[in-house]
Amino acid sequence: MKYFLTFISILSLIFLTLFFILFTQSGNNILKPYIQKYLKEELKKEIKIEAFTLKTNFLDTEIIIDKNSKIILNGNFNLLEKVFDFDYIVDSKNLQTPYIIITQPLHVEGKFVGNLKEFQLNGRGKAFRSNIRFFVDMEDKNIKNIKLNAKNVKMEDVLSILKKPIYTKGMFDINIDVKQTQKDIYKGKGDVQIHYGVLNEKILQKNFSQAITYRGNITANIDGNTISTKGNVVSNIAKIDILNGKYNIKKKLFKGNYTLFLPDLNLLSQLLNSPIRGSILFSGEIKKDKDIFSINTTANTLGGKLKAILQNETAKIELENINLPDLFYMLKKPQYSNGKLNLIANIDNITKNKKGKISLHVTNSNLYLKELGVDSDIDFVPYIASLEANIDNNLVNFIADIKSKIANLKIKNSKYELNNTKLYGNYTLHVEDLNNLKFLTNKELKGNITIDGKYSYDKTLYVDGRSDFLEAKSVFDLKDNLFSLKSEDLAIENITDMLLYPRVFNSFSSLILNYNIDTKKGDLLLEALNGKIVANEFTELLFLASKFDLSQEIYKDSTLKAHINNKQVNFNLIMNGLDSYIGIPSGFVDLDKNIIDSDFEVKIEHRDFKGGINGSLDKPEITLNNSEYLQKKLDKVIEKNVPDEWQDTAKELLNLFGEN
Repeated sequence: MKYFLTFISILSLIFLTLFFILFTQSGNNILKPYIQKYLKEELKKEIKIEAFTLKTNFLDTEIIIDKNSKIILNGNFNLLEKVFDFDYIVDSKNLQTPYIIITQPLHVEGKFVGNLKEFQLNGRGKAFRSNIRFFVDMEDKNIKNIKLNAKNVKMEDVLSILKKPIYTKGMFDINIDVKQTQKDIYKGKGDVQIHYGVLNEKILQKNFSQAITYRGNITANIDGNTISTKGNVVSNIAKIDILNGKYNIKKKLFKGNYTLFLPDLNLLSQLLNSPIRGSILFSGEIKKDKDIFSINTTANTLGGKLKAILQNETAKIELENINLPDLFYMLKKPQYSNGKLNLIANIDNITKNKKGKISLHVTNSNLYLKELGVDSDIDFVPYIASLEANIDNNLVNFIADIKSKIANLKIKNSKYELNNTKLYGNYTLHVEDLNNLKFLTNKELKGNITIDGKYSYDKTLYVDGRSDFLEAKSVFDLKDNLFSLKSEDLAIENITDMLLYPRVFNSFSSLILNYNIDTKKGDLLLEALNGKIVANEFTELLFLASKFDLSQEIYKDSTLKAHINNKQVNFNLIMNGLDSYIGIPSGFVDLDKNIIDSDFEVKIEHRDFKGGINGSLDKPEITLNNSEYLQKKLDKVIEKNVPDEWQDTAKELLNLFGEN
């Protein structure tokens, strides 16, 4: 009995001590610093408990967080029945904890009633710069009923609490009323009314001056395991409608149809950094199945159809029978071509390593020459084109083939760097019949040509090439619109044959041409060695006058210099032979009219001749005049065969016709 009384006494002492600490003001003052320290370590904030009163059936406390936030909790509780009925007030100007951040003023008050298994929490006040009311009914950690009504909520405040970037600002209303009908089965509705919103300009390109604003509404109904949604968002650049969206809560599966209308594509020109116009309507389905997100879309546009399927990091895009004139119109480009464009693109990884394939074909197409700045008798050139490309981590490897009756162009071993827009590769250009280029040259030509070379584009275009054209080794390059050509071992007769001009000179030569494509001006230098003139009207005329056959002469060096100004050419020619000299100090050719106008001078041993070459380049007229040698020879003939009294008259008559 003695030990039992001792045990009862000890238990009574412990109970009285705990009672003193827990339920008397003196004990509360002892307990308060320990609670304050615990909260400080848990929240990692400066905590001060201004008031703390705990009694057997009552709690009243006031907690200050970081000097600018206050929480007040008071009310009754029953330890035996484990029930409580508390009033609370949360008042904050900048509440920041590891769990929540609310930078705007917050004032919410309400009641917290129930027991540990089932309780209700309701409140009203000011949050997110909005008037809010809410009610939550919990049972065994499940929501039985939830109601939320908030007016004029600021979007940027909600994004800040969710620790998301502030990609938009605006104001919306939200209203939710959902009840539990059975365990894990709910019924109710919710809606969001967006009064206005504006996208943060920082997420747009700096040169995009058009502010994107929007408004809209979204409604949702929950019935059992299904949430049904619909709504629309209208902005100054687009309208989006969400139709019959369904979300299965258990399967975590969402399906919904949508339409996206862009009424004025010109508004996107700055954002896309490319001019664009017109309108387009997309429609399709959005699907979210656990970790798999997919969206497909179709659009009847540009005379054909666009189809696209996006699934997580993969995408497939198809363009069917796109009308090229409509595409050029949309892109604000001249109508370079008609025809149909078909494209299939399969991308395996969109954002990171970017892998995929692209196949493009253009059919039933004609290239319009006038739109390309080509003045020609024909209006268009029929062609077909194809392109095959592989994408591998910001690098596009591709080949292309363009075929027409005029020329065939093959683009080989080519690459396009997506990150810095560099383009480079190899090509082969083949023209089977040069006469097919008459629409460019305005002249019939003979022969064919094949060119192999490299090209690149990095802010400016560069092209080089090499060819065995006319059985000569030729190389050229084009840079900053400056065209440079060098040819070695070039047979002069091959040039005249190609131009369908009569042969006048046989020799191997070197040629240098520098030409500005913009100004259409350039210079040409042709140097020939050990050449021979082909017997023609010119050599026969001089043979009659001099008894010297120029066609048997060897011209050890000949130089032709020309200055090109559009289709007009000013030139001079020097030909040094073993026993003769031929020079054209100043000549003129009009390639457009196909005419030549030049004077020449010829020296044969101690004799000299002068004359002119005029008329058509195909068959010019050659005349002799002002020859000192011929003048002396004619004077001797007159002195020998004309009576003395008529000699002066005969010489004067010859002088009258001396130009002929």
